[in-house]
Amino acid sequence: MPFVYALLMMKYYLDEIVRGDKTTDARLYPTDIRGTIALGDSSTDKVYATAELTACEEISYDEFVRWHRTGPFADVEFAPYHEGKTCYSYVFGNIRTLPVPVRIDNPSGNRMWVRVPEKVSKNFFSQKTLF
Repeated sequence: MPFVYALLMMKYYLDEIVRGDKTTDARLYPTDIRGTIALGDSSTDKVYATAELTACEEISYDEFVRWHRTGPFADVEFAPYHEGKTCYSYVFGNIRTLPVPVRIDNPSGNRMWVRVPEKVSKNFFSQKTLF
């Protein structure tokens, strides 16, 4: 089993995805990554779920803003410098919550994609088979 990537996001949005309220993540940049990924909280570098990233689809800036305007962010104004740009929706399937969140090392401080070594990602997969 090779390394996996962890996609980090704000905990509120992560919780919406893990609960099944949303099956996508709205981003400003496309990705070529597909397959099993980890979903984590960008403020704690903890992984809470795994998912299959099945597609990256173009969406409008308005769709991007609608995706983000939920809960405590319902009235937040978004930076107008992205207006008119193409945005992207990362499409997830088979979202599985980990019974025990796993902290990952993030020495680069990257807030979007973090490469997770095999020795750590084994913990994600062993939890999937144990629970």
